[in-house]
Amino acid sequence: MNPNHPPERQGSRSACDPSEFERLYQRRLQEVLGINAAGIEVILRLRNQVIALQTRVRQLEADLAMWEAGQNTRLTRHRGACFEATWQEIIDPEERP
Repeated sequence: MNPNHPPERQGSRSACDPSEFERLYQRRLQEVLGINAAGIEVILRLRNQVIALQTRVRQLEADLAMWEAGQNTRLTRHRGACFEATWQEIIDPEERP
């Protein structure tokens, strides 16, 4: 067992029960690494913050990808309109029949 990683899920109960997972992780921090209760509290709070920040970064990346896709769609439409406009024929008033 690696003390730097949370405990592996064992059985269906611990796989579905986050409080059991937290309890096992706290026990591992205390028994294997010798961290006191205050240190464990700080570690768990920071771990939760990291998880929340990772989730937010993934959300922002997805939002950015969607925005960029929308920008590319608008740019394609804009280019189409510009190309259509550049191909319009201009008739010289002197050449009119």
